[in-house]
Amino acid sequence: MQLQNVQGAGQIAPPFPILSPAAAVTEPLAREDLPPALLAMMMTANRIMAMEAVRAVPDGRLTPPQFRILNYLFVAPGASLSEVANYLGVRLPTASVMLVKLAAEGYVLRSRHPASRRRMQLVLTEHGQQVTASVRGALFGRLGAGLERLEEADRAAIQDAMPALRRLFAQV
Repeated sequence: MQLQNVQGAGQIAPPFPILSPAAAVTEPLAREDLPPALLAMMMTANRIMAMEAVRAVPDGRLTPPQFRILNYLFVAPGASLSEVANYLGVRLPTASVMLVKLAAEGYVLRSRHPASRRRMQLVLTEHGQQVTASVRGALFGRLGAGLERLEEADRAAIQDAMPALRRLFAQV
């Protein structure tokens, strides 16, 4: 059933074909509308990240947002709850609930900041560091292998696009 003219639904997104990995390689390339193309790539990256997180934690308890927290604390140990919430783009209570779960599962330690009794500082446990390093290593390996299969000109184009992508996502 196709919904039409739904009040309050906002602008309808333009159609964007979701291609299988095989079709993405074999389909003829057309100039793509960038916002839907970037969104599709981010969703694919999120799916790949989720698959690697499940492989690292076979019981399936590590979600992509939880991995994002672990990854953030991996590169910014001692971050506060506010910093984590800001990084994720969620409100403090949402980040707090996620961190309580990660602490209960032995990934994160929460402690009072030595300079401010109101501020929590968050660090990965040894187990949290191992799991995060494992997922990061698997992701980097998978991306590296994919990059190696590309032609040099394609790798150079991706490398050249990185500064522009960083500026884009810093502004969005």
